[in-house]
Amino acid sequence: MFGPRVRGAITFFLHDLTTDASFNEFQLIVCRDVMIQYTPLLQQRVFSLFHHSLPRLGLLALGRGESLRVSPFASHYEEESPRLFRRVR
Repeated sequence: MFGPRVRGAITFFLHDLTTDASFNEFQLIVCRDVMIQYTPLLQQRVFSLFHHSLPRLGLLALGRGESLRVSPFASHYEEESPRLFRRVR
């Protein structure tokens, strides 16, 4: 999916979206087909975590069954392409 140059710049960490707080600022968060397994209340918590982890102009990639429409932060994002959103506020 990613070339060697991009893979070399990626750092992976274990993080539990349901219990852990934000631990860094990210330019890109990819969350594919995870949110659909959560209750609406837990989805709100995770969207809040994402929002506080992304700087202005950061990108959020979601899976097909996931939507920012259920997030209280939906107005803070613009759709770049289907399932890819840029934080604008």
